[in-house]
Amino acid sequence: MATSLGIHELTQRLTAAAYGIWRKRWWMLVTAWIICLLGWAIVLAMPYKYQSYARIFVDAETLLPSIARNLGIDVDVTRQVDVVRRTLVTRNNLEKIIQRILSLEKLATTEVEKDELIAYLRQNIRVSSLEGGLFRIQFEIDEPRLNDRERADVARLVVVNLVSYFLERNSEEGLLQTASAEGFIAERVEEYQKRLEESERRHAAFKQDNLEFLGGQGSFLSRLEDSKNNLKLTLNAISELNATIDALDEQRSSVPPTLREPISARNGGNSAARDPLEERIAELEKRYDDYKSIGYTDRHPDVVNVTRQISTLKEQYEEQRRAVEEELKNTAETGAKSNLTIEVPNKLYESLSLELITKKTEIAALEKRRDDQSELIAQMEEKAKRVPEIEAEEQRLSRDYNSIRQQYNEFVNQQQDLEIRRGVENSGDAVALNVVEEPTRPSRPSGPPRLLYMVGSLLGGIVAGIGVAFMMSQLRPVIITVEQLRAQFDLPVLGNVTKTLSDEENRKRSIELVFFVGTSLLLFGTFAALLAFDFLGGPSLG
Repeated sequence: MATSLGIHELTQRLTAAAYGIWRKRWWMLVTAWIICLLGWAIVLAMPYKYQSYARIFVDAETLLPSIARNLGIDVDVTRQVDVVRRTLVTRNNLEKIIQRILSLEKLATTEVEKDELIAYLRQNIRVSSLEGGLFRIQFEIDEPRLNDRERADVARLVVVNLVSYFLERNSEEGLLQTASAEGFIAERVEEYQKRLEESERRHAAFKQDNLEFLGGQGSFLSRLEDSKNNLKLTLNAISELNATIDALDEQRSSVPPTLREPISARNGGNSAARDPLEERIAELEKRYDDYKSIGYTDRHPDVVNVTRQISTLKEQYEEQRRAVEEELKNTAETGAKSNLTIEVPNKLYESLSLELITKKTEIAALEKRRDDQSELIAQMEEKAKRVPEIEAEEQRLSRDYNSIRQQYNEFVNQQQDLEIRRGVENSGDAVALNVVEEPTRPSRPSGPPRLLYMVGSLLGGIVAGIGVAFMMSQLRPVIITVEQLRAQFDLPVLGNVTKTLSDEENRKRSIELVFFVGTSLLLFGTFAALLAFDFLGGPSLG
C-alpha cells in the first residue's frame, strides 16, 4: 500500500512538472532555437582540418649489431633513432620548416607570430613508435588564415620536411652523441686515474707509517696475545725452577758437605795410592798366580812361602781395617781428630750445589726474560689503544681505493665498449631506414567531427529549453489537481469544477499548437539542411 502511494505521488509530481513545462513551452522553444543556432554557427565556422602522415621502417637487425652482440657488447642502434624522433620538434628544426614553406612563412611576419606558429606546429606534430620497427610522422593543420587547399599543401610539406630531417639527422646524431660520450668518458678515465694514483700513495704511506700495527705475521692484537702467552710460559718456567731449587735445597740440607775416609783411601781408591798392605797382598797374589801357571804345586816351597805370606798380610790388613772403623766411630761421636782418617768433600753435596747454581743461573735468565716481556707487553698494551683507530683508517683507505679502482675499471671498460659501439652505430650498414609510406596531399578534411558537434548542439538546445521552461514554471507555479490543493492549504475541499472552453478559445489553442509544432519541425528541418550542406558542400581537393 505504501509503495502504491509513493508511485502515485511521484506520478502526480511528474505530471505537474510536465504541465508546468508545457505552459512555458514558448520559453522552451525560443531557448532551443537560440542555443542550436549559436552552436551550429560555431560548428560551421570551424575551419577544416587536414592531416598528412608518413611511415618509416627502421631495420636494426643488420649484420654489424649482431656481430657486436656476439662479442658481448650491447649495441642499441635504435637509440640514435629514438633521440632523433624526440628532437624533431625543436625550435631550430621548426624554424627551418617555416622558412621552406611559403604559406607558413607569410603567417610569421613578426617574432610574436613566429613564436605562436612554432608552438602551434609543435602541438600538432605527432611522432609515434609503432610495432615492428615502424615510426609514424603525422601533422594536422586547421589554421583559419589559410584556405583549404593551402592547408592541405602545408600538411603534406611539413611531413615531407620532417621525414627528410629524420633521415638526415639519424646518421649525424650518432656521430655527435658518440663524440660527446667519448669526451665525457675520457675525462672520467683521466680523473679517476689521478684519484686512483693518489689513493694508492695515501694507502702506501699510511701502511709505511703504521707498519708495526699492519705489517708482519698476523695482526697487532694477535701478536700482543702471543707475547702474553710467551710471558705465561716464562712465568710457568720460573715457577717450576723455583720448585726445583726448593727441592734441591731440601735435599742438600740433608747431605753433609764433607765425609771422613781412611787416609789410605783419601784419593778415592786410586790404585797408585792404595794401602801398602793391599799392594803387597796384590803383588803376592800375582806371584802365586805366576807359580801356578808354570806348574808349581801347592807343596812347592815357593808356593808354600807365598801362601803363608798372603795369609799373614791379610790378617794384618783385617786388624788394621777394624782399628780404622773403631777410630771412625769414636771420632764421629767425640769429634776428635784422628791420625788414621781424613775429612774430604762430599761429592753428592757438591753435585747438588752445582745443580743449584745451574738452576739459579737459569732462573736469573728467565727473570730477565720475564722483565723484558712484561715491559714489551706494557708498551704493546699502550699502543693497542690506537689499534681500532688505525684499523678503521686502514679499512677506510682500502674501501676508498677499491671503490675508486672499481669506478676506474668501469669507465675503462665503457671506453673500450664505446669505441666498438661507435664503429657499429656510425656505420652505414648498422641500421636501415626505409620510407614505407610517403606523405600525400589530403583530398578530404580529417576534421573536425561536425556531425557530432551539430547533434550535440541540437540535443543541448532541447535540454536547455526544457530546463528554462521548468525554471520559469517554478517561479509562478499553478495547482492542477485536487491533491495539490489539499497539500497546499489546510482547508477542506468540497469538490472541483471543470472549465469549459468556448469555440474561440479552442480555435486559438489549435492555432498555437500548430504554430508550436511547425516551429519545432522547422528547427529539425534546419538541422537536416545544415547537415546536408556540410556533407554535400564540403571541400573536395581530389
